[in-house]
Amino acid sequence: MVYDPSLAALAKKNNCEKMVCRKCYARLPPRAMQCRKKKCGHTTMIRPKKKIK
Repeated sequence: MVYDPSLAALAKKNNCEKMVCRKCYARLPPRAMQCRKKKCGHTTMIRPKKKIK
């Protein structure tokens, strides 16, 4: 099956290029500096989302 490259780039941007909170695993925007969730205390312990192989 052949995918349109522009659709693939859009899907990658929306699904893969994210940050993840290490405490509550919330999906955050790529430029986030802290978590938006109250339950983890707006922690600054965030990491990039793991890349798919």
